[in-house]
Amino acid sequence: MPVLENKTEKEIELIEKITIKDDAELNIEINKVAGIVNQINAEAVKRGDLELMATENAELKSALEVNQADIAALKALKNVRFENKSNEEKMYNIGKYMFAMRKNNFKDIAEMGGSPNAKNSEDWKANKDWQINAVTGTPLRGDLGTGAYLIPPEYASEILRIPEDPSALMGQVRNIPMSVRKITFPAKLVGADWTWVANEITAKTEANPTLAQIELECETAATWIAFTDELDEDSLAPLGEYFTSLLRESWQTEFDKQCLNSSTAPFVGVLQNTSANILSMGAGNASFDSVKMDDIKDLASKLTTKAKRNGAKYIMHMTVLDMIKKLKDDNGNYIYRESNVAEPATLNGYGIIVSDAMPDASDSAASTAFIAFGNPKHIMHGERVGLEFKIFDQTLDAVVYDRSFLRARTRQAFVTGIPAAFAVLKTSA
Repeated sequence: MPVLENKTEKEIELIEKITIKDDAELNIEINKVAGIVNQINAEAVKRGDLELMATENAELKSALEVNQADIAALKALKNVRFENKSNEEKMYNIGKYMFAMRKNNFKDIAEMGGSPNAKNSEDWKANKDWQINAVTGTPLRGDLGTGAYLIPPEYASEILRIPEDPSALMGQVRNIPMSVRKITFPAKLVGADWTWVANEITAKTEANPTLAQIELECETAATWIAFTDELDEDSLAPLGEYFTSLLRESWQTEFDKQCLNSSTAPFVGVLQNTSANILSMGAGNASFDSVKMDDIKDLASKLTTKAKRNGAKYIMHMTVLDMIKKLKDDNGNYIYRESNVAEPATLNGYGIIVSDAMPDASDSAASTAFIAFGNPKHIMHGERVGLEFKIFDQTLDAVVYDRSFLRARTRQAFVTGIPAAFAVLKTSA
């Protein structure tokens, strides 16, 4: 900042180094200079030294002009917003400014008084209209045409899938632990009848009850998955956990299939059991969506005793249940009763079991069984060996091809203990 001196014996420093923090201090400095001017003028008038007064006034005018230029520059610096801040605040703002530059965040840069078009050390203080120049040359990018090979893809450690529904019957059938391969159950074939005699000399009729045998014999079910050691080493997803989860879920579906809809050896499910009570829908009703409420009621009527209906439930696929939910009675009310907190859903007053092992809407065809009615406790399940998982990595394939094998195995048995305790609904021929 400029310094003025008078021409008298007393040297007066008119303007010392000015530190301006805001407009209020600026006005104080200007008033201070004006006061010095008035003092010098008064002294000059007293001495009658008009020439000195004119000279001093000219120098003070020049000093004020310089001060005003410096003051304007200081005002411009206010946009930087670093004055009167602590060291911590200054460092924070510097970091914020650098981050904004890295992210091309022009809004934050502008708020902090910066300019992206500065060409020298002073241009950053200038007010400029910002512009983004067109890309010069052909920069390498992370696309297929230039730099794609430099950017590796990222694979998540999660394998997306919809888990299979849990078994609907595992907790409802009769489960029997097996310490041997086969268990034979005697079963009623023919019962005993009573006859009334006319008198004491009338012959009595002999009763000849007979028995049948129901065999619960376990069979082996197994599967295996082969994979290379390199796949296991490099995979981000936990393959062992994934494979075992898949196999456990698929076994639950297989469990229901063997109980309900298996048609081939070694086991026969309820729907395919010829000893069950079969109800065929009326003529012309050859598809699943032809089912009527009368069919649902008639199916229950096939079980002719209270004992047979005790604990009985309708068993079907979810898509078939969706068809039944649309059925209405003669008054236009839906016959399906939705579940609530107090009671589960019912159909015709009986419970419902939904299983993926039952035929779904896409299986609709003539002469096809698709709904069963009965107590699932009359289905017998035996378990000799539960689900067993083993890794085989000490084989010739492991030596030659780096292959390992995951084997899943179980020994179980299924049989419909009392087929007459079930009724099965079929479409017409």
